[in-house]
Amino acid sequence: MKYVRNRMSLVIAMMTAIVISAVIVVAAGNMVQEEVPEGPAFGRDMALRHLLESQAELAGLGNPSMIRTPWHEESLTPEGWVGANTVQYTKGEWTVTVSNSVVLDPVYSIEIEFTGSPNFVWKGTVDQDGNVSTIESSA
Repeated sequence: MKYVRNRMSLVIAMMTAIVISAVIVVAAGNMVQEEVPEGPAFGRDMALRHLLESQAELAGLGNPSMIRTPWHEESLTPEGWVGANTVQYTKGEWTVTVSNSVVLDPVYSIEIEFTGSPNFVWKGTVDQDGNVSTIESSA
């Protein structure tokens, strides 16, 4: 009888270990890590986050960068142009234009336009540390 109880305890312990391992593997596979974009997309996302967090009346719009559909990205830099870069991102009613000098640690000049309701335009800068400065805002 003692042998059966020990064996049952061992089987239960092994099954528990398998179930716990499976739960950990599934949970790790389902974890969504927020990607931190680089380059102009970094400037875009930092400016959007700042704008939507600092303007209470815009909070209901939601951050378009958090929507799974990708931004449409278009380079506005003329072919053969060196020393500067301009990229325009569009998604729905949002247009974000990011310009920067081509240097080691650029400061991004950002213009955000929302054509929905309420429509607005915001202009500012974002440095490499994510510090945002507003230059002009109609929001």
